[in-house]
Amino acid sequence: MTLNYWRICIANALLFLSVYMLFPLIPFAMGNRLDMPVAEAAYIFPAFAAGMFAVGPFHAYLGDEYKRKHVLLWAMLAWVAATLATAFADEYLHFLLLALVQGGAFGTAATAGITVAIDITTSARRSAGNLVYAWASRLGMLIGAGAGVWLFEVYGFRTLLYLAAAVGLCAMLFAMRVYVAFRAPIGMTLLNIDRFVLPRAWLPAFNVVLIAFVPGVLLPLLLMGDLWPVLALGLLAILTLPFTRMFVKLSHHCQRGTANTTCQLATDVGVMAGMTVACRLTAVSQMHYAASSAAICALLLFVLITYSYYKRKRVR
Repeated sequence: MTLNYWRICIANALLFLSVYMLFPLIPFAMGNRLDMPVAEAAYIFPAFAAGMFAVGPFHAYLGDEYKRKHVLLWAMLAWVAATLATAFADEYLHFLLLALVQGGAFGTAATAGITVAIDITTSARRSAGNLVYAWASRLGMLIGAGAGVWLFEVYGFRTLLYLAAAVGLCAMLFAMRVYVAFRAPIGMTLLNIDRFVLPRAWLPAFNVVLIAFVPGVLLPLLLMGDLWPVLALGLLAILTLPFTRMFVKLSHHCQRGTANTTCQLATDVGVMAGMTVACRLTAVSQMHYAASSAAICALLLFVLITYSYYKRKRVR
């Protein structure tokens, strides 16, 4: 792996660190600032997910029509700007609109980063490169969630937003140092799910959603000093390698980036779904029950259905 490749991996880890510094805390800080129930503030996560899905069909066109590195940098800059703006939001609608922008910016940056990582990796090493790049994002998730809660308790939410934006700027600096060779456009249509969703991997993607739901529904417990969320995120990081490999092996030629994006998208959706449910639960025991149920369902689904589906459909 080249120095360029490690730079984009570090940029990816920092981007996810910046995002997940805020994820466990936004609904609680938003509820305190607006004097509203946390259950109502939880709609911030569907808004974030809506932003990710709204820009998804445009990824292929943007990456083909414009320099992919520039798409990545502008998306990162949009994430930083929206995060800073959140520090001054004082109405419910403002939070939801900013979450929509953050989701779109994050989704674009995450997908563009995967494309850049593949572009700067030789063909023979791209499958391995996908695994390392995916694991960098999970490492950012794990460190970001823990660091975010600690910083929130020490410095408060507004300072945490500034620090998350600063980490996002650091991610931009690493991405700016990456050299990407020119690639001629191939004429992508404006709306295209290529580089966004791999339809063949729909069942493993649903399995990943269930797995990621577990740390998502437990994340609020970090505020209580509970270590189960850290263990769940650690397990998610460990499972990243086999599941990313599975997605890649389900992809056809030139679809490895799409496979990685689909796996990451499923992970983010699962975490956000878990956070949304957690905000609507009233007891720690309910969160543990929801996490246990999702874990059991994910295991049964993989053993009984997903693995056999993968063996039938794999093409690599």
